Amino acid sequence: MERTTGTRRKLNWLLTAAAILFAALLVVLCLLLRPKTGAPDRFVIHFADGETLEIPAWETKTIVIRDGRIVDSATGEGDENVIRIENGRAWMEQANCPHHECMRQGALTAETVRSRPLGTWIVCAPHKVYIEFAGGGQ
Repeated sequence: MERTTGTRRKLNWLLTAAAILFAALLVVLCLLLRPKTGAPDRFVIHFADGETLEIPAWETKTIVIRDGRIVDSATGEGDENVIRIENGRAWMEQANCPHHECMRQGALTAETVRSRPLGTWIVCAPHKVYIEFAGGGQ
């Protein structure tokens, strides 16, 4: 009878060890397979013709887009947007679209993406210019 009890203890110990190892393996697999949720690390400007321009979020840059192309300076002519990127923020600084909705959307930052109506986007629909906050596993 003691032999049966000893065998039962060994079996219980082996089952417990196997369950612990299985649980540890599941935890490791879940950690490895979970989606990455890091903060966005770059802004992507989408143009009407499908082209894109990527700019690291940490850069400081002013981009002037006139009639779907990057130009050197703003003149207010044609379909014009001025995008400002600074310290991880991007916003539409100027636009000569009819209602300036893109300017009213405010700054796009890692802190504001969850509370913004358009999330990670600033959209100037009349000029077909879009700013996206991307990267970081998103």
